[in-house]
Amino acid sequence: MDQEKGLALAETLTEAGERIAAGETASGPAADHYRAAAAEFSDRYAGTYLGKRELRAMVANPRLPAYEDPKAFLTCNHDAFTALCTLAHDRARDGGRSIPDHSRCHPTCANISRTDNQIAVRRGRFGSRPVHGARVARRGGGGG
Repeated sequence: MDQEKGLALAETLTEAGERIAAGETASGPAADHYRAAAAEFSDRYAGTYLGKRELRAMVANPRLPAYEDPKAFLTCNHDAFTALCTLAHDRARDGGRSIPDHSRCHPTCANISRTDNQIAVRRGRFGSRPVHGARVARRGGGGG
């Protein structure tokens, strides 16, 4: 399982590094984490052989978690202790090493970052409607 998670993580962070290098920006509460994870991956792993040991080390590295959620057009820079999708008993059971539960993704989660492309695609597909039927608070206290 760690090998599959490691390969997915490597792909996500490779693509993130390429997008950032091409000038794409990231926004959201975890945008700094997203950029830092892409930079660390690029500095440490880009162009190297990723065997089972390296993939396990990537998965275990708490600075690298980045999970693309193509249905929600976001990247989850997962920290189980701040994630709104992770229940308290799940945090205690796995010591904070869980993966995000995209079925419980919440738009106000501190782990979310979105690239310019994710925002553009989401707007093109959904306009201003929330993804996954999530509740989104209106800004400025306007009625609803």
